[in-house]
Amino acid sequence: MRIMLTTLIAIMLSSTAFAQDKMDFANWDEDDDGLIEHYEFTKKFINNFFKSWDPTAKEGLLEEDFFQHAYAGLDTDKDRYLSDEEWLIGYNYYYDEYVVHDEISYADENGDGRLEYTEYYDVLYDSKYFSDIDLDADNYISEYELADFVFGNWDINKSGTISRSEFNNFKEYYLDV
Repeated sequence: MRIMLTTLIAIMLSSTAFAQDKMDFANWDEDDDGLIEHYEFTKKFINNFFKSWDPTAKEGLLEEDFFQHAYAGLDTDKDRYLSDEEWLIGYNYYYDEYVVHDEISYADENGDGRLEYTEYYDVLYDSKYFSDIDLDADNYISEYELADFVFGNWDINKSGTISRSEFNNFKEYYLDV
């Protein structure tokens, strides 16, 4: 689960007008103690990234909105299809616990070698991917649920804080996407 959300957050970051300084450790470590505590992470994450998914969503992200944004984020070349490489990024970083096969042909219903959104959605819809993030089972992923889930992924050693090395581990990936 730890790396599962790596691509999801990359999606969020790549879909925003994301400035380099927003990913500076010092900007997240507000009390300057060398660690990012849960409350610091939650505040920064919500203020800078959650609203980029759906700024009008008051309760949170509905399942369909969540999957549409996740798909759009994986579509790094913005051609409205997922290539084998784009699919594998999603599979390797977070779908491997939800989808049995890593081959694109498993999900590619029309056999054209790429995934349309409907093919992508059909494969993930029946999985627990959405419900694992929707902790209160209200059919919305709130800003706090997503921030909590992401924090849990970034906190690799489960210490309750994010160290500079944990932060840099994710920062480099996100800025490369």
